[in-house]
Amino acid sequence: MLVALLTCFVQGLKAQLQFEQRLLIIGQQLSFLADSIAPGLNETANLSVTNLSIQSFLRTVAEGHDLNIQIQPSLDITLSNNFTNVKVKDLFYFLCREYQLDIRFINSIMSFYKFEPPPEPIIIPPPKRLNISFDEATNKVTFDLVEDSLRSFVKQITSLTSKNVIFTGASDLEHKLLRGYIKDMPLENALEKLAFMNGMLFSKTKDGVFIFESALPTSQNSSGLKNPGAPLAARANQGDIIIKDSLITLDVINYPIMEIINQVSPKLNISYVVFSDITGTITAKVNQIRYDELLALLFQGTNYTYKKNGFLYSMGIRTIEGFKTTALVKLNFRPIDGVEKEMPSELIKDVEIKIFRELNAFILTGNRHKIDELTSFIRIIDQPIPNVLIEVIVADTKKGFSIETGLRAFLADSVPKTSGEVFPGVDLALSSKTINNALNRLNSTGIVNLGKVTPNFYMTLKALEKNNNIQLKSTPKLSTINGSKANLVIGRSVYYVEQTQNITGGVNPITTTAQRFNKVEANLAITISPIVSGNEHITLDIVAEFSDFIPPTIQNAPPGNETRKFESKIRVRNEEMIILGGLEELSKSETGAGTPLLSRIPILKWIFSSKTRETRDNRLIVFIKPTLVY
Repeated sequence: MLVALLTCFVQGLKAQLQFEQRLLIIGQQLSFLADSIAPGLNETANLSVTNLSIQSFLRTVAEGHDLNIQIQPSLDITLSNNFTNVKVKDLFYFLCREYQLDIRFINSIMSFYKFEPPPEPIIIPPPKRLNISFDEATNKVTFDLVEDSLRSFVKQITSLTSKNVIFTGASDLEHKLLRGYIKDMPLENALEKLAFMNGMLFSKTKDGVFIFESALPTSQNSSGLKNPGAPLAARANQGDIIIKDSLITLDVINYPIMEIINQVSPKLNISYVVFSDITGTITAKVNQIRYDELLALLFQGTNYTYKKNGFLYSMGIRTIEGFKTTALVKLNFRPIDGVEKEMPSELIKDVEIKIFRELNAFILTGNRHKIDELTSFIRIIDQPIPNVLIEVIVADTKKGFSIETGLRAFLADSVPKTSGEVFPGVDLALSSKTINNALNRLNSTGIVNLGKVTPNFYMTLKALEKNNNIQLKSTPKLSTINGSKANLVIGRSVYYVEQTQNITGGVNPITTTAQRFNKVEANLAITISPIVSGNEHITLDIVAEFSDFIPPTIQNAPPGNETRKFESKIRVRNEEMIILGGLEELSKSETGAGTPLLSRIPILKWIFSSKTRETRDNRLIVFIKPTLVY
């Protein structure tokens, strides 16, 4: 008991001596700053405070004398003092001595901390010969370690076994002391058990190197902090907060969010109300930001938010009713329908969305930050949608030429009367009476006597030439917005009668006839879907169909229908005309009939044969030209 009390006394005395030495250094540095870059330390102060926290006291002194200070958030000291005509540097020296404080100097910035005696130096045990034995024949090792250095162990085991054993360069393993007893165990298993007994990790590389590693998380072994050699608890809550011209400079590491707000707000004369506990820390380094930007930075990615009403800031959890707001977001270019489906699910979470079609707008209700993010997204996608004017030129040319000549003779019970066309072409039916009158005139000349034909005999005579030249040019125009379909249908309809007879049975059957008019259509139909790219190239998805009536092949049948259809997807530049498709059809036919042998004799073949020759040339070409209209 006496030994323990003596040990405590000695340690206390040692700590007091270390504090006195530190006070001497603080006094010297305060005097140096007062005479060089911080003249405010030589100014006199008159202060009288009662139950005031040391944080508020030091901030007041710093603001009154243009000094840069930073205060440890965990300092829990309440002051009740009266200072009259005392120099600021003496005041700071008094506070350090009275309340066991320490000042860390970075140029003109002074950071106040609770004094902590420097850690006891780690005593490195002197190197000694460790109790290790190794049998090369069996690859088994035996060792007995009692507070032996890890550094000495890896050196001696490597030398003894000729196997490379290392440890990582982490500071917590540099002076690690080992305890453990292993007897006749394979080397790798023995090292693995030793690592387990001493709280380390063990691994083996592909090239056979054995490695001891620290079991602490990697975040605790990082060296990116201001004092990487300090313990983790000492490295937290480091930071500098500087305010100049209403702009905030922040350089903090694991610093409490609420403490930043408590320090910054009074210096900027900001009034604020906190509705719920704001927890958490932040690591940040930013230069010259405003108060609103600071709050947005502190609360980003958290469940907290803020709201400004005049000069009062309200802070708390986002779900509190008072932090909800409503905004009307109008779309300038796009129609409101369909835009909601394009919004990312993460942005519309916790936001109520209603459509106001009369104003082409959204009504958004929820947290202000969520609404601001969603509003920014809406502004991004609310871009002018180009209109596309599509000009289609359909050129349809039909040319035809036919010649029909010949003389034909018939026998029939009923002979037609002489009739037909004489001019411009010849198409006659000659009765037996007309033929006999012509033969009588020929016989009266006495040159030749051909006789007469029977009353049942008649003839037809044809000498016809026909030319067809039809040119059709259709220029439909369609307009639509980007990504929407445009349809155009221009057509004709022809009706034909369809009769149906119904017989009702019975003693006196009744027959009724019903007529129904059916429709046959011939249309020019075009459907185009344009997609405009960023470089004003236009992709067109086109379906075009052209149909027309043709004469029926069966008597009293409805007219036939001739259809030509194009389906294509093409890419064109703005105002560029291209050929969508074309069809060119050329047909020639020549037919003849006549009496064998006689139809081949010159001159006589004109009497004993008939011939028909026909030529057709049909062409259909479709041009297309899109034009962007904003």
